[in-house]
Amino acid sequence: MNEVLPQLNELLFSSVEGVLVDSVEVIGTVVRVEARTTAGRAACLGCGCWSGRMHGSYL
Repeated sequence: MNEVLPQLNELLFSSVEGVLVDSVEVIGTVVRVEARTTAGRAACLGCGCWSGRMHGSYL
């Protein structure tokens, strides 16, 4: 599956700057994509402050 990661990255996240697909897992009808940002910092959606650490994640 790792040979398709670059294609999935382009297909799913080409319009989102700074996203990299780390892994893809297919189990039956479920596809799990693990992706991460390549940016060193980002602005908090709640308060707008810039930070270099992860504040949360979700599935």
